[in-house]
Amino acid sequence: MSFNRRNFLKGLGLIGLGASTPAYAEKVLINQNEAFSFACPPYLQNLSANSITVCAIFNKPCLAWVEVLDANNNTVKSIYQVEDGMRNANTELFKFKVGIPDGELNYKVVAKEITKFEPYKIEYAGTIQSDPIQIAVPQPKQDSIQCLILNDIHEDKDSYAYLYDKSQLSKKDLVFLNGDSFHYVTNQADLTEKLLKPVGNKFASKTPFVMVRGNHETRGSFARDYKKYFDYPENKYYQAFRMGPIFWVVLDSGEDKPDDHEVYGGTVDYDNYRLEQKDWLIKVLNSKERREAKHTLVVTHIPFHHSDDWHGTKHNFECFHEILNNNKVDAVISGHTHKYSFHPPDNTHNYYVIIGGGPKAGNRTYVDISATGKNLLVSLNLDDGSTINRFSKNG
Repeated sequence: MSFNRRNFLKGLGLIGLGASTPAYAEKVLINQNEAFSFACPPYLQNLSANSITVCAIFNKPCLAWVEVLDANNNTVKSIYQVEDGMRNANTELFKFKVGIPDGELNYKVVAKEITKFEPYKIEYAGTIQSDPIQIAVPQPKQDSIQCLILNDIHEDKDSYAYLYDKSQLSKKDLVFLNGDSFHYVTNQADLTEKLLKPVGNKFASKTPFVMVRGNHETRGSFARDYKKYFDYPENKYYQAFRMGPIFWVVLDSGEDKPDDHEVYGGTVDYDNYRLEQKDWLIKVLNSKERREAKHTLVVTHIPFHHSDDWHGTKHNFECFHEILNNNKVDAVISGHTHKYSFHPPDNTHNYYVIIGGGPKAGNRTYVDISATGKNLLVSLNLDDGSTINRFSKNG
């Protein structure tokens, strides 16, 4: 099925970043009669060898914590978000770093509503808690892993569950959301209603996900608050880590237009940001952690092959292609174009180039990835469950 990304965005009024986008973040007013509750299910971020981050958002200011449970759901210990001697409180957003020494975790999130927060008096109201959530999380050096990649959902909330269920993986150890989950972001409700509720209801309380920033996540008055709702190593959108036999590289491709384009109003500097990532990329591809992995996959929103000739595409190519070509990566997996395609290595790139489609039904795709030891299988699939193309690596 043919899909024109430009016509899709034009129909939404998003060409030129959307003239109707407010110039300020919309203030979400709390209904004082509304019951204290979770704004979305708890969701998992920033999986490492020894810890995972449990994020929780509420509809009113509160004090919250994670309770680590035993097999009988009895509380073993309570974990707070603490900084500078203060437990995070009187706010709606919490991020708890929880240890996972055995690769397993049984937890629940508990919160007490704060009704008064004065210098010498703090008052609480009702207490709420999530159901116990038991998870087994992948470990960096385990022998096998299965991962799912989705892209360009563009606020079609039902697509998360639909594509997750279409995936033919027997389990999902990790999910990548490879950019453009939104048209733009203007307030917290955009994140909770259009992303965190649908993924939380389906998988995100039990399976960690990596939120890869697309160019549409850079847009809107809330874009500069966006990062705090997720948890990234070193607080950078770009990152690299080993999980299973795969070394993962996540690049932040930035915007698609030149930095001096009028729609940005002098507020961006993506060229220097990509150059910053270029220097970093050389280092991580030569790291011991990467050398110990059997495979290397790169995830980035804007593809720099088989795409367009816009500035962002060309500058991503200039910054990253030669480095990747010289370091024997297996594939670069992207989205952005809204037109799926699959390109084996050729005389322009010695790695696979896989571009997911979306966001309309009939053009949505998902990428299934499974690796066991030296064996790797990467499959690009259409939303009817059929396989568009795949490649395997043995040894």
